[in-house]
Amino acid sequence: MGDASASDPESNKPSPGSDGPPEQQDRRPFGGLEFQVSEVVGRLEAGVNAQDAQEEEKKPEARKISTGFFEPEETSMDEILKVLEELVLKTDPSCESVEPPLLPTDAVTRAAILSHSISALFGRLERSHAARLGAHIATETTRWMAHMFKLADYNAYYHQEQLEGLVRVTRMLLHHRYPRYLEDGALAFTNRLPCIYSCVASPLGVVQHLCRQLSLPLACVRPVPVHPSGQGMDIEALEKLCDEDVTANRTPLLVLGELGAPPLGWGSPLALLAEICAHRNLHLHVRGHALALPGATGKDESYSIADSVTLTPGPWFGVPGLPTVTFYKIPEPIVVNDQSKSTTTAGREGALAALGGLAGGGARLPALPLWTCARAAGARALRARLHAAFRAARALRNVVAAAGLRLLSEPPGGDEPPNVGVVEAISNASACVAFQFAPPGTEKPPPYYDKLNSWLGQVLQREAEMISIEVCETEAHGVVLRYCPLEGAAGADGAAGGAGGEAGRAAWGALLEAQLHVLHATVALQEPFRAGLARRPALARVHVPGWAGLGGVRYIPPGWEGASAEELNSLNRQLVETLRATDGAFSCGDGDDGLACVRFGMVTEDTDVDELLDLVISAGEEVEESCRALTNMTEVLKKGIEEAQADIERENAERLWQEGLLRRVPVVGRVVEWWAPAAVAPPRGRRLHLAHGTLQTTDDVYRRVQNKDKDTEPARAHSPTRQTPAAEQ
Repeated sequence: MGDASASDPESNKPSPGSDGPPEQQDRRPFGGLEFQVSEVVGRLEAGVNAQDAQEEEKKPEARKISTGFFEPEETSMDEILKVLEELVLKTDPSCESVEPPLLPTDAVTRAAILSHSISALFGRLERSHAARLGAHIATETTRWMAHMFKLADYNAYYHQEQLEGLVRVTRMLLHHRYPRYLEDGALAFTNRLPCIYSCVASPLGVVQHLCRQLSLPLACVRPVPVHPSGQGMDIEALEKLCDEDVTANRTPLLVLGELGAPPLGWGSPLALLAEICAHRNLHLHVRGHALALPGATGKDESYSIADSVTLTPGPWFGVPGLPTVTFYKIPEPIVVNDQSKSTTTAGREGALAALGGLAGGGARLPALPLWTCARAAGARALRARLHAAFRAARALRNVVAAAGLRLLSEPPGGDEPPNVGVVEAISNASACVAFQFAPPGTEKPPPYYDKLNSWLGQVLQREAEMISIEVCETEAHGVVLRYCPLEGAAGADGAAGGAGGEAGRAAWGALLEAQLHVLHATVALQEPFRAGLARRPALARVHVPGWAGLGGVRYIPPGWEGASAEELNSLNRQLVETLRATDGAFSCGDGDDGLACVRFGMVTEDTDVDELLDLVISAGEEVEESCRALTNMTEVLKKGIEEAQADIERENAERLWQEGLLRRVPVVGRVVEWWAPAAVAPPRGRRLHLAHGTLQTTDDVYRRVQNKDKDTEPARAHSPTRQTPAAEQ
């Protein structure tokens, strides 16, 4: 079952050793399941890969959602697969891009997908049978994982949620340190509150999730400062916090250690931390990408100094759907001492794993995908993937160091001398490459460099897809760029060296060098840019939030100091439209005050800043002139309309005086108009001369039109109505 490949079409054919009749082959428990799952996966992949450029240009159709009650009807599997294909190929209607949401799968990934289908069949087995089968698979997987990652004397718990193992280990500790926890629940913490120690640099969501799942107050969390060197947890501060908690009648319970933790890959000295935890009766739980280092090296040395360890083989191997593994030890029995006046029996200590939810058949069932993956790929191939990931990180670190960028992470690991032990190696390994563009001699770069690093990260993500770069924001160093091949990036090309191979790293390094030239030029031209603005009063420098270019300016010509915000915004937006016709690097943005401004983009070494500023001034003068002409024309039109309205009102008043008031009476006026019609001239029109800004009457135009109508127009040469002399005779 585990040796069958689920990737190639040949795997669906009968093996040479299975020469029995078809009736016997169909009786295998998972005989047709492998073929069906492979067919479904292949069909979905074929549907995704069939998207061509014409389909990408089409607008995504809006998903039809029924507002009524949904009552599914009986549907064939072929129709269900068609519906799944459509759902897979469709993207969010609000998103314009149509990208395949599925990645190509290899043989190991197909085996992991198949294992999930087989896991569903365990529910049809008898409970005792399923428990024995799950225990056998979990035992083999635990033995293999412990051997690969050099762990000794541990039990294993397999789970899908990354933090579920930590939650159950902590529940086991609560049952161990609080014997009345099973009966009293949270009331057992009334007199002595448990304390969980976590470094302030660790993700806050870990301890928050832990407290929510166990109904613990956030007062249980004790943040430990970072070491003055900026690497790992401050051990002396941890000891002081433990002393304070013991004095305050609290129970030090758990220490959360990090080894190769994101984003900078920092870690704590594992040997020293384990020694302090053992001396103070603290449970030490460690996690991080550096724990994958023993699986990438060929050393036979094992370790077991941590009380529990969380491993994430899915991202490390690049195989989706694999469970997370938490290795743990059963705590030692509590004896009578000064801190605790209670004793527990050996039987209760043996039941701690069950009380914490770490034992039982259901807990062992998720081990099947990892067991299948190990069988499909083999230990040597999976170890090669880990080795390739660390080698890719070391190679990229060399490229970054040669480019002159600041390295914030320790060496990834994997190239330690033979005399370095496994504990020391994983304590110093970062398993990633964290770097940034920063001025020399500064601990934390100025805020402007955060914008530059964000721009660099976006360019590398857009133009160098062969290496996955993550943009992170840290409190101590600002914006940092990070590369970690152990987060699923090395699985697909692990055998090729990871990170796109040597050719991919060379192309990535060339692109990085080109972008660094732009960054250095932009930083170097900042001072000439400020000096040029100081010599041009019409250009005011504006701070543009989040803009990494040369800067932002606002064009305010002389006499516009008291202009309104709408006028300034209109002027600068028209200026940007004019500039973009010449240079596309200009763009329109908003400053801190919310007004529009002209943004200068990234520049190169040969850029003449004064020439750019003069271009803005000349274009601004043209826009200002056109705005002034438009403003003058508006004033002329407004003034002419007002004069015409005044003239019309005056003429109406004169006409009323000439006609008499009797003609305005509703009934009598008609009789008077019939008896004695008024001889009043028609109203005079008005015309506005834009060039002179004067209002004139239309009498001359009216007379010219009348004279033109009276004159007979001579026949034209091409008119067919013209009579020739011969025709007249």
